[in-house]
Amino acid sequence: MTVPNHCDFSATQFRAIAIETSGGRLIRVSGSGLCPTSGWQLRLVAANPGVVAHPDSLWLELREDAPTRAPRVVTETEVEVLVEDSRAHEVQIRFGWREGFTIPVVPAAMRRAGTGARRPSDAAHGRLAASAV
Repeated sequence: MTVPNHCDFSATQFRAIAIETSGGRLIRVSGSGLCPTSGWQLRLVAANPGVVAHPDSLWLELREDAPTRAPRVVTETEVEVLVEDSRAHEVQIRFGWREGFTIPVVPAAMRRAGTGARRPSDAAHGRLAASAV
């Protein structure tokens, strides 16, 4: 853990998948981090509301809510959000306490079998609202 009061994240733990639907384009951003205790709540929120200076880039901020009390056991914690966006080719994940990172948006059809991701046809049966896991 790099900072004991925060979870530890890396770009390799995150994916951004573009899902084309009849109503538009959704980007599913999901990932995980190692938190210093169990009970952390993670969420991805818009980091550039309003005028978008870089329309090919979706900016999200990862926010953490630490538990009030929990045993000190490093715990993998997941986060996920579904965003409607027609142009983004990359997602910038920002943090309030450290430097962020950028991940590419990959079309659902380009995902390889065996990566643990659902098939594109299964995406319509998943969650369609923003959510944190």
